[in-house]
Amino acid sequence: MAQIDPIAHSQKLLDEANQFMERQQWQQAEERFRQVAKNLARKATRSEIAKPILSKALTGWARCLLERGQLMEAMKIARRALSLMPDFEEAQNLFLNALVSLGKWQEAFRQVKRWLKQQSQNWRLHLWAARIEAQLEHWANAIHHLALAIRLSGNQAEPYEVAAQILERKGETKRAILLLKKGLEQIPNSPALWFALGQLQRNLGQLREALKSFEQVLKLGHDTPMLREAMGQICSEIGLTDKAMEHVLSGLEKDPENPNLLDLLAFIYLQKGQTKEALQVMQRLVRLAPTDPVIQFKLATLHHQLNNYAQAIVAYQRTVALAPGTELAKEAQQFLEILDRHQLEQVFMLSMEDPIFRAKLIRNPQEALREKGFLLSESSLEIIRNTDFSQLPKRHGASQRFVS
Repeated sequence: MAQIDPIAHSQKLLDEANQFMERQQWQQAEERFRQVAKNLARKATRSEIAKPILSKALTGWARCLLERGQLMEAMKIARRALSLMPDFEEAQNLFLNALVSLGKWQEAFRQVKRWLKQQSQNWRLHLWAARIEAQLEHWANAIHHLALAIRLSGNQAEPYEVAAQILERKGETKRAILLLKKGLEQIPNSPALWFALGQLQRNLGQLREALKSFEQVLKLGHDTPMLREAMGQICSEIGLTDKAMEHVLSGLEKDPENPNLLDLLAFIYLQKGQTKEALQVMQRLVRLAPTDPVIQFKLATLHHQLNNYAQAIVAYQRTVALAPGTELAKEAQQFLEILDRHQLEQVFMLSMEDPIFRAKLIRNPQEALREKGFLLSESSLEIIRNTDFSQLPKRHGASQRFVS
């Protein structure tokens, strides 16, 4: 039998792992990376051909661990990759990501400084130094490293993005906007910079300017659900509800179960006065996130508006159960009490207007209430049971009122 070439086989596994990574199937990708590392562990010590493949496998493995929240393991595997290729930028980034995710900012900073001594022209390391200095609120140092990253990167968008984020954190949003505009003079076809500019303009309340920036992102072919959500929100806020609907529906074509887009769609339907359509969308959301108390509360309020009292009560009760002790639960409880009082009043009014309903109340109150769609609290049910409806005055000729 012909022997399997370990290098060729490892490259095949590496390709498979990368395909799994593209689909965000982290566990399957990790299994392939592990196998490559196992195949080449010994060979890498004596083969210059195997070393880059092993380094890529180790960094891929580290990324999978990072994505799955296994930070300590990710750091160990990234360190193994760096022991093979100390200047490997992807491994450096993963190692630093793991450190900062663990909150080890000082350790990350010491590591960046060590690397910068050997790689003083590495703009990505300067960018990392800027991020860490900003986290430590060493603003002057952060700005210094940002300037170096921008100068050394050769018109890359990322340094401008990070610089704008840091300036915004520092409270200098207008300066951040000016910097992004300067970046766009150098890189006018960068969707990332146009999107970042739109976000900052929106934060300052410059909604129409933000919308124009987001439109540039679309023109550059970068159409994502997140972008459509941002554009839909702005259009909704400035009263362009038809345009807002168009953006949301476009986003949902790409991501039909996107909860943010569905929530926004329901709100736009409400803006347009289409409460029943809003309710249908909210019911889709509830199926996607049945344990979210905020969604349950919104569902309850829509049922309430449509006079679907029984359904509203059930959703308010779920809100209270899912978020006990919170302000949301207290508000839901208040609505439950209002609905209970309102229904009790309706029962008495209807009993005076509808002789058939009154007769049923006398014979079997619970069945009579169920048929009309009432859902009363135990205390209100007790009032009904203790009432002699045959003694109530009758209102002949009154219009019939029914509960949906």
